[in-house]
Amino acid sequence: MAIENDLNSSQDLENIFLGLRQRVVVTRFSQTVQEYAKSSNPDIILMGLTFKDKKELEFVLELRRDVITHNIPILAMIPKEDANFIANHKALGFTDYMVKPLIKQPLLDRIHSLIEEYKFSESSKTRDNMSFVVVDRGHGRVLFQCRANLKRYVFPEFKKIFTPNFLKSIQAERICFDVRVVPELGKDEVEVFERVMKIFLGHERVVFIAGRHMGAFIEHATDEEKMLVFMAPNEFDEYVRMEDQKKEEQRKKEKKEKFVKDGGKERPPAPTLLSEVKIQIPINDPIIPEVPPPNTGSEESNPPSAQP
Repeated sequence: MAIENDLNSSQDLENIFLGLRQRVVVTRFSQTVQEYAKSSNPDIILMGLTFKDKKELEFVLELRRDVITHNIPILAMIPKEDANFIANHKALGFTDYMVKPLIKQPLLDRIHSLIEEYKFSESSKTRDNMSFVVVDRGHGRVLFQCRANLKRYVFPEFKKIFTPNFLKSIQAERICFDVRVVPELGKDEVEVFERVMKIFLGHERVVFIAGRHMGAFIEHATDEEKMLVFMAPNEFDEYVRMEDQKKEEQRKKEKKEKFVKDGGKERPPAPTLLSEVKIQIPINDPIIPEVPPPNTGSEESNPPSAQP
């Protein structure tokens, strides 16, 4: 994948790559390029720099922070020799650099070398890594990032992850599988995922971020109602945002309908039962009834006659 805003340099790249067996994408730098890079998972990224737009460097750093693209080799194509950039290009996230104008064979040789180093490094990690599924949980979702061959590494690890207690703990959360970096995905793998979906009993839908494997899901999936497939993470994020918005609108609608049903007035508070009323007398102000003095027989003590 080559990202180049300069029209002449872009045309030069297309001429260099013309006739190659590999699929090459030459595009302009834009807001959507980052998501495209994540979804397509290219073997290498060529990045044309102008040294005038800081978003170019921010884009590379963002790729390095993403779990899918953090190890993909990035070759900088710079307009001139720049001592400061050359000294710091590794820290800025670039694997290597070349100075324009680019010559076909040296460029192809450099690309081939970087891709070979990248694939060797990734295969070594797969052999040495004890975990082939990374679980990222938060914000009401559980994301399973599958990072190796599905049949050999990922599916066996599912048996260790999906324990009864774990499945119970995620009943109320969205389930998502990210399979963009797995090397191969075909009919057999899709069928296994459809069996896996059945263990999530309380979930209407299970999400897949497929990237370049999108076609395999479209072609081989049979349970289309429960399997929700996206090309890139931003599409999934947009889906979550829309679903949350629908729920909020539904909640407001139900509240309004209830308000209208009650005659457009707030309901009066429920009457208090007499049995619930408790009368308390402050102990510091007791009520003492008056008691008449005892009768001694004297006139003063006789009570007055009743008045008519």
